[in-house]
Amino acid sequence: MDYSNEVLEATPERVTKFLLGIGAVAAIRTLMAEAGMTDDDIVEGRTLLLDVLAAPRKGGAAPDTADARAQRAATTELDQWDEPNFARYGAALRRRFPDVHAYVFKDLSASTGTAAVQGVATFLARLDALESGADPDRAGTKQSDKRAVAFLGLRGLDKAERKRLQGLVDIALGPTSPLPEQTELPETARRREALVKLRGWFDEWSTTARAVVKKRGYLIRLGLANRKAPQRKTPAEPVDALDDADATDLE
Repeated sequence: MDYSNEVLEATPERVTKFLLGIGAVAAIRTLMAEAGMTDDDIVEGRTLLLDVLAAPRKGGAAPDTADARAQRAATTELDQWDEPNFARYGAALRRRFPDVHAYVFKDLSASTGTAAVQGVATFLARLDALESGADPDRAGTKQSDKRAVAFLGLRGLDKAERKRLQGLVDIALGPTSPLPEQTELPETARRREALVKLRGWFDEWSTTARAVVKKRGYLIRLGLANRKAPQRKTPAEPVDALDDADATDLE
């Protein structure tokens, strides 16, 4: 039978509760014995359970890459950089080079996340254009523009810092590498095989238990039924959480 991973991974806990219930309540053990469950059957279930527990689930590779982590780190750093530095460099330009301030900060403000990356990229591109005189609309202010960029360098935004920030922008904008192809490890296959065997044992004996154990409290003890959710009753209708007539199968 083909079981889903979810069903298989839930089986060890269910088998543990099932075995404990049989062992702890003599009446349940008696009913199961009358249905054909021998000590050898119980030992088999225990052995299969211990085999699964001896082959614990291995933590697979995280669904991540070094490139993706670097991209997130770069985005975070730019996000933290833009607000205080836009404020201080904007204040300096506003006082000494108001025309340059209007050009650099037009429709530009500190933001968060990916918008912060875009904002810093825009800021750097405008400074580069001022420094190189590449913007034809500012042909008459090239000398003043270069002085403004040099002034920002004296305040800490020199070529090295701008290059560092551009490097962060480039990382934040990618590209990043895809995840490597994941192959199933031998221990993963072994654990699944052990889980399938354990589930087969559980299916046989839990089905038997449902057929021969009729008391709801016993089924709950075996993990084969749920307790009823308490409901509001009138004083003449007391709540009975273990009413045999309302057994609910967990499966």
